[in-house]
Amino acid sequence: MNFYSKFKTRREKLNSLLCVGLDPEFEKLPSIIQKSENPLFTFCKEIVLATSDYAVAYKPNIAFFERFGSQGILEFEKLIQFMKSTFPEIPIVADCKRGDLANTSKEYAKYYFGNLNLDSITLSPYMGADSIEPFLEYSDHSVFLLAYTSNPSSSDLQKIQSANKLYFYEETILFSSKLNQKFTNQVGIVVGATHPKEMKDIRDGEPEMIFLIPGYGAQGGTLEEIIPACGRNSLINSSRSIIFASKEKDFAEKSRDSAASIHKQMNEYLVNL
Repeated sequence: MNFYSKFKTRREKLNSLLCVGLDPEFEKLPSIIQKSENPLFTFCKEIVLATSDYAVAYKPNIAFFERFGSQGILEFEKLIQFMKSTFPEIPIVADCKRGDLANTSKEYAKYYFGNLNLDSITLSPYMGADSIEPFLEYSDHSVFLLAYTSNPSSSDLQKIQSANKLYFYEETILFSSKLNQKFTNQVGIVVGATHPKEMKDIRDGEPEMIFLIPGYGAQGGTLEEIIPACGRNSLINSSRSIIFASKEKDFAEKSRDSAASIHKQMNEYLVNL
């Protein structure tokens, strides 16, 4: 199954949009995990096992692994292999925000889609179509292009107006939409939960495109605002409120409780969509 099929199947089965973000910031890991041989892998593995009943998708952020060099990358790869073998039905979106010249993008694509066989990744579209299309040549995989992100400084560039009187993020969405028409159901966009009004306007113009939505929970976005704005073709990411629900030995159990609570809320909001 390709990413799009996995996403739709999982969404309908769970009646949820929950994407569990795996951001294993070492300093926040339980002390018992910090002392283990493979702390990043061990922590994420336990979170995945605890939350798999509620996750429509997982989003591991490679930055938290890269800081440890080759050992961190080995743990990242070990985690991906574990998730794909244990829960092949749950799509994985690698949060790596790549985006470079075409020949460089080909190498990234060979790693993430060719070697690791990830379902999807995040990309920066700033360098244009030839930096993205090498990823889209892998037809069973998809990308999420950064459009209107949730961070406070997103407006520094994303709200600059073009000659067409559109904001840069709006131009990015039009660009993404054209790519998605060429590569059907392979291009989604990242839209921050902190922009519910703009999200609704974007959804009205792009009813079918999949949104990846960071910024829910710790950054201030609420399901009450997000779900009516984003619709069902979305993944709403939650990281810290789930994976760091406890810093004690019961961290996995508490992460399951948090995921279950979010799952229940999503069920309630989605009932009328």
